Amino acid sequence: MTSIERDNDAGLAGFLAGWDESLQEAEQLPVQFAVMELTNFGERPVPSLRLAEVLGRPVSEAEALAQSHPFAPRTRVEDGLIRVEDGLITFNPDRAKSAPRRHVQIGDRRVGMTGCAPDVFLYAPLLRPSVHVEETCPATGTPIRLVFTPSRVESVDPAGAVVPILPPQAFDRLAGYTGDCDATVCAQCPFYSSAEAAQGWLATHPGGRVFPIREAWNLSFHRAWRDRMSALLNLNN
Repeated sequence: MTSIERDNDAGLAGFLAGWDESLQEAEQLPVQFAVMELTNFGERPVPSLRLAEVLGRPVSEAEALAQSHPFAPRTRVEDGLIRVEDGLITFNPDRAKSAPRRHVQIGDRRVGMTGCAPDVFLYAPLLRPSVHVEETCPATGTPIRLVFTPSRVESVDPAGAVVPILPPQAFDRLAGYTGDCDATVCAQCPFYSSAEAAQGWLATHPGGRVFPIREAWNLSFHRAWRDRMSALLNLNN
């Protein structure tokens, strides 16, 4: 193995470990993704009591967490994707302030969605029966079509499509941020039709990396996330 290969391996190990630590420390993220699972991405409302049971917290606290900013848990988001009314929690992607960058289909429901491309790897394992994602590569104009089930990546078209992932330090710097994350961060992370198409992204995002879709699904921090959420939501039973 050359010194460059060793440096790359060490760099990747640090990148993966950093993301694993960041996701473990992000206490608010599991709450919001739990709401996505419990409502099946907005298919139905979920009683606040059910979220409280999942989190092991009082109902009032569960409701407050559901409506909190993802990076500032004590800051309530007004008119956000998640709302609480009369003891019911709803999730509605149509409430996003930004225009959707991709289309997501769950069963026979098709919705426009904002957010970072890597977010898909956090919510796709939680939804039933499958998640179809469609997006246009910003560099080539090529349509990208991905299909996920809770346990695997079913299909990738084009086969060389990749997802860009910012360095974990970029995520950590958002702690306490109460602005529009979608406009400031997530808009920077679309899917690309190939690694070549993502070269411009890599040039402008030092420390970032791009991964083929199937490889990204199997990254250690994504596996750890799936295990964590499966245990929280009791998905194996």
